[in-house]
Amino acid sequence: MKRIPFLEKLQEKLGAFASKINKNIYVLAIRDAMMAYMPFTFIASIFLIIAYPPVQGIADFITSVIGVEQEVWQAKLLYINSVTLNISGLLVTISASKSLADRLNINAIQVILTSVVSFLLLTPQVSTETGDAIEIVKIGAQSIFLAFVVSMLSAKIYQFISNKGFKIKMPSSVPPAVSAPFESIIPSFFVITLFWIIRLLCEGIFNSNALDLINYVLGIPLTTLGGSLFGIVVAKICEQLLWFFGIHGGSLVSGVMTPILQVLEDGNKSAVIAGGDPVNIISNSFFTHFAGIGIVGAVIAIFIVAKSKRYKEMGKIAGVPYVFNIGEPALFGIPLMLNVTYFIPFVFACAVNTIIAYIAFAIGIVPLPSGLVQLPWTTPLLLSGYLVTGSVMGAILQLVEVVVATLIWIPFIKIEDRKIVSEEQVDTFAEES
Repeated sequence: MKRIPFLEKLQEKLGAFASKINKNIYVLAIRDAMMAYMPFTFIASIFLIIAYPPVQGIADFITSVIGVEQEVWQAKLLYINSVTLNISGLLVTISASKSLADRLNINAIQVILTSVVSFLLLTPQVSTETGDAIEIVKIGAQSIFLAFVVSMLSAKIYQFISNKGFKIKMPSSVPPAVSAPFESIIPSFFVITLFWIIRLLCEGIFNSNALDLINYVLGIPLTTLGGSLFGIVVAKICEQLLWFFGIHGGSLVSGVMTPILQVLEDGNKSAVIAGGDPVNIISNSFFTHFAGIGIVGAVIAIFIVAKSKRYKEMGKIAGVPYVFNIGEPALFGIPLMLNVTYFIPFVFACAVNTIIAYIAFAIGIVPLPSGLVQLPWTTPLLLSGYLVTGSVMGAILQLVEVVVATLIWIPFIKIEDRKIVSEEQVDTFAEES
């Protein structure tokens, strides 16, 4: 492949930037927390699909079989949702604290417990006949930003106090399982006291609570940007640009975008469960299942127009994994990365399809993803489109995007394929000679 100094220089700069981001413990903590939380979204979605099937006839059939009214058995299925998606902020607090504690080399169990106490301390409470209580919705997706702030501050303050030697030191003969909790008393006391003071200041000065303030200061701007067409298109272009230069763009972008998208997803889910309609076009389901359709067009284009032996064989190898949206064989085998011929379709095909999907949802051709069904990214196209929207139109939209991506890729595949055919002819002639 011909060397292009400009691209090599750009790759070097982007690589250095990505390396710094990948080593940032806070970005890693966000990524680790959302990855740890992801299986529970899938588990909850299975029960939500049953509770709110895309076709009412299915619900009627279940009702007739079990002989219980729909509202009753739906409520039973929602138990899983209440202890998974509805406590997502708490789960993120635990997983982010664990990630930070491991990287800061401090007592993970004590940091996790300290963070959980601090998180709940800042969570608004309501008065009941039996005393104060925390509404479960307050520790759900709306508290994810609070969870990250509390986890990061708790871990860093705990580390600072501990490193300064402010801890109860037990004799060396005392087993670690006994001495560790005692050593954590002072660092945990400082952390919890600090968050108690923060709560008092929020109540006294702002007549509010930390959850609402953080969501106002951080949540609203981030969700507004991340939930806009401009924001999501920029995110996809950045992701693909990083991938083009061999940097794991998905890992970097998802670390920033996933918390925002999950909050938007939860907004849709809550609206649907309350009997309304989804309110956000952009959500985690939109980003995962509609904004990422691009490279599959390269694989299909190879099947349609490629004449070289190399591409025909590569198409067979890359085609099967792409049924489950696994694109590494195509990225590395064709290869697509660092191939200047493919720069335009590689970087911009997903962005084009993101705009198409946004328009389709905005004008009402396709129902918005309900948030009830949250599927892993490996779910095959068409199936994922149908399930997350509850409509065959979701699958049709994905099919349209696949066609658009293929049309974008075809002329570029033809250009590169002709080069390879020429090379193969030269090699064949040399062998015969």
